[in-house]
Amino acid sequence: MDLRTSATAACVLVLSMAGTAAAQSNDAYFEFLMARRLESQGDQAGALAALERAAAADPSSAEVRAEIASFQLRRNRRTDAENAAVLALKLDDANLEAHRVLGLIYASNVDAMNAKTPEAQIAASAQQAITHLERAAAETSAGTDIQIHYSLGRLYLRIGDAAKAVDAFTRVVNQNPGSAQGRLSLAQAFAASGDLKNAIDALEFIVNDEPRVAGVLAQYQEQAGLLKEATQSYTVALANDPSNRGLKFRRVAAAFNDRNYAEAAAFATEAQSQHPDDLRFPRLRARAIFEAGDPARAVTILEPVAKANPRDTATQLGLADLYNDAGRDADAERTLRQLLEMEPANAEALNYLGYLLANRGRSLDEAVRLVERALVAEPGNPSYLDSLGWAHFRRGSLEDAEKYLTPAAEQLPRNAVVQDHLGDVLARRGRWADAINAWTRALAGDGGIDRMAVEKKIQDAKAKIPR
Repeated sequence: MDLRTSATAACVLVLSMAGTAAAQSNDAYFEFLMARRLESQGDQAGALAALERAAAADPSSAEVRAEIASFQLRRNRRTDAENAAVLALKLDDANLEAHRVLGLIYASNVDAMNAKTPEAQIAASAQQAITHLERAAAETSAGTDIQIHYSLGRLYLRIGDAAKAVDAFTRVVNQNPGSAQGRLSLAQAFAASGDLKNAIDALEFIVNDEPRVAGVLAQYQEQAGLLKEATQSYTVALANDPSNRGLKFRRVAAAFNDRNYAEAAAFATEAQSQHPDDLRFPRLRARAIFEAGDPARAVTILEPVAKANPRDTATQLGLADLYNDAGRDADAERTLRQLLEMEPANAEALNYLGYLLANRGRSLDEAVRLVERALVAEPGNPSYLDSLGWAHFRRGSLEDAEKYLTPAAEQLPRNAVVQDHLGDVLARRGRWADAINAWTRALAGDGGIDRMAVEKKIQDAKAKIPR
């Protein structure tokens, strides 16, 4: 064969191949555009057929496979979408749309998991989704696909990475500052990171226009100790959702914890009239009136409620509390014994009565037995351990007292009463330095003790330590 003839033939073959590739690409692009037009017209079957013709015309195109994946995801056909996206990434691992589709599908799978799903499975699935979405987000220019950042934020929260969640939701809010859902999620991320100030700021920005976020805002304000502001936010939330009992309860509690007892009682009275079957409100109302300085009226309010609901443990214990704090020990004991007649295994009532008897210094053997029964129901409960240790202390069994009070104090380091009890036991055993440490923790604790009495015990103990 003539070399010139061979060269000419080869040239013609190359040109023919190039023309074929160009034709394939043009055919694929035409079908791609046709699919978009048909989908916009509502012809889903025709759009998918056009995309399949595009894939057949250009089988090496990752973009076409990724478009099929997006199309199937829009139709909520997730298995088909996943298969198309996986194929697109086999053709081109850098295809952003395929990563986006897979990331959103896997994120949705994580959302469907519940408390019964093993944590390891949740973490693995979340990381799988994050890997794809981060690839998509890394190449996404600012202002595009807010869904990627929102999904990433939720996944970061699910795996406990609050800092990354804050960053993702900040991007969402920067693109859409008025988004209630975006700001709620950003506030949640800030709160998860321990930054309550910014969590509050995120919601205060929109609460006037979006009062439905007021309830969540109030909870963050409560956690931050801004009780007056929380009370006001709960009022805003109730104006938007006036039948919500939970919001009413939290508003009463916020006002009560703010020591605004008159306002708490007023809120509780209103809620009680609206929800007479909800026994939380008369309990809160009575307690607020008690703290406001009217014990007799408080008891008068709760006694008929307790009589009408003899099996409601919380109400019976609430009445016993009022009796006890009002100095009516016999009535408190009677109420607790009546409750135990109906519920002999009620651990809370067993512990309460045992502790009450121990504080009185009478029926101490019974006090020990009562609290031991409570601990059978709830082994290791630190409050019950404190009661048992205190009962042993009151009857002079110092070794047993220390045995139970030591783990109680370890589990409740901020409980001033428990630390005070331990200090008393250690002092009785002549361990003055240890007693001083316990009493010092009591002074730094959560209150409920006679500070002057504890300070005097510390001074007396210091005088007994050899210099």
